[in-house]
Amino acid sequence: MEVIKDSYKLYQGDCLEVMDELIKDDVKVDMILTDPPYGINLTPQRENGKFKNTKVINDNNLCWLPKFVNQIYALTKNTAIIFCAWQNIDKFKIELEKKFTIKNILVWNKDWFGMGNNYRPNYELILLCCKTNITTKSKNKSNILTYRRIPPQKLKHSCEKPVGLLEDLIYELTDEDDIVLDSFMGSGSTGVACLNTNRKFIGIELDENYFNIACDRLENPMYEQNQNKINDRQKTLF
Repeated sequence: MEVIKDSYKLYQGDCLEVMDELIKDDVKVDMILTDPPYGINLTPQRENGKFKNTKVINDNNLCWLPKFVNQIYALTKNTAIIFCAWQNIDKFKIELEKKFTIKNILVWNKDWFGMGNNYRPNYELILLCCKTNITTKSKNKSNILTYRRIPPQKLKHSCEKPVGLLEDLIYELTDEDDIVLDSFMGSGSTGVACLNTNRKFIGIELDENYFNIACDRLENPMYEQNQNKINDRQKTLF
């Protein structure tokens, strides 16, 4: 299934298959920004949570990773930003460095403890990759990005990222009217961030339910603009 609008294109299907078609059509994007399965077989366990025992598709292996890296290298003009968990960051780095230069590893500080005991998780990692070089619009920008994680009761996807965090990455590393591709679109947060920052968006999602949620969000972005512009603003660490 495809949804094509002036400012975005959405594809429902296997991203490896869809990206093959995009490559055949000589599509080029200005940035890849995506949050793939981490290969950690994550199963949300929060009691009474709406995602309890709901697994992320293809999160039990990383056999798709080598082909994915080759595809995003073919599609992006320069930049790729990949979310990752500490458990498999070594595997992601090994594959990505076969094609890209990893310029930095950013830290998303969630400003909110996750589930667990002892050292409870409070961050995720973001691999900043490029073919040549990158320059942020802001000078002396920290590689720790602090955005409060979305409260569990407001999540549309178990791994949903704050729109403000995605806007930050998009603003710093692309220009207006640039094209951003999210190959693991989920509920469409990257697409909302692109519309908020006047970028064009290509999104791919395998799960039909999340694809439909993303379609609804991008069809009605004004509500989310009003909600996220203040609530997701970056905090100062120091």
